[in-house]
This record gives sequence, C-alpha cells and structure tokens, in this order.
Amino acid sequence: MKIEIAACLLSFALLPACSTTSQTTAGHQTLEQRLMAKYASADAAAAEPAPPAEGPEDIPAARSDNPDHNPALLPSPLLRYWASSRTP
Repeated sequence: MKIEIAACLLSFALLPACSTTSQTTAGHQTLEQRLMAKYASADAAAAEPAPPAEGPEDIPAARSDNPDHNPALLPSPLLRYWASSRTP
C-alpha cells in the first residue's frame, strides 16, 4: 500500500516537470549562428591592434636576480622547513 502511495506521489511530482520540457527549438539559435551574429556585428576596421608583448627591455633596471638585493626571491621559512623535512 505504501509503495502505491509513493509511486502515485512520485508520478504527480514528475508530471509537471515533464510537461514543461516540451519546448520547440525553432526560436533558439545554434552556437554557430550566435557566433556568426556576434562577429558580424563587430567592426574589424575600427578595432585597435593588441599591445606588444612585454620584452626584456620593458623590465626596469632596478630589478635584481640577486637574493641579497631582492629578498622576495628567497623561499619562505615554512617552505624551507617543508623541503628540508621531506628529503630522504
């Protein structure tokens, strides 16, 4: 008896969910159509070119790879402890 009641309640719960999924796809665009519309509307002539990539000449001269001058290059004490405790 309990199984019949549970099945009935389950069917009543699933009935509205199934009836709302019957939508037509005629109004929806495919991904290809959306991309074509997106890029067709963008004006390629008015777009600015990308800025050049950063090269070695763009790095300021004050930067040093020497840990004596740049303490940020040293590993943290926690990292040093972790590395030293895990060596065989």
